Amino acid sequence: MSAVLSQSDDFSVVVRRNCSLSPRALLTFFLVTAGLSLSIALAWAAVGAWWVLPFAGVELGALGIAFIVFGRRVGDFERIHLDRDALIVEVCEKDCVSRHEFVPAWARVETRRVGFGSEVVVRCRDRQVVVGRYLDEGGRASLARELSSRLKERRF
Repeated sequence: MSAVLSQSDDFSVVVRRNCSLSPRALLTFFLVTAGLSLSIALAWAAVGAWWVLPFAGVELGALGIAFIVFGRRVGDFERIHLDRDALIVEVCEKDCVSRHEFVPAWARVETRRVGFGSEVVVRCRDRQVVVGRYLDEGGRASLARELSSRLKERRF
C-alpha cells in the first residue's frame, strides 16, 4: 500500500497487486524453462523415448497459458482519494476502470468477515464498493482505520 499525503490534508492511497516478476523477467523465465524442458525432452527422444516430446509440449503450453492469465491482471489497482468535496474510489480490473464517487459526510467504512479473512467496504446510502482486495489482513485493517478516521474528521 502506498499513501500519498499532500499539504492540503487530502488523502490518497493506491493499492496494486503484488507482482514479484516484471513482464520481461516473466518472459525470460518462461524461455529458460522452455529451453531446458525441450532439451531434456529431445535428449530422451534421441535415445528412443519419443513420446516424451508431446508431454513436454503440453507442459509448456499449460505454463504459457498460466503466465498469460497472470500477466493480464498485472495492471489491476485500487485508488482511493479523499478531499474536502468527495471520496473517489477507482477500481481497475482487467483493463476496465470503474469510478465510484461518494459524499464524505455520508460515507461509512465497514469491515466484515468473509471466509477466513475480511473485506473493507465503503458504503454510502445504497451504494457500496469493496476496497483493499490486494492487501493482507493487517493492511486492510490499517486502511479501514485510516480511512474511517479521515472520514470522521470530514463530518465535523
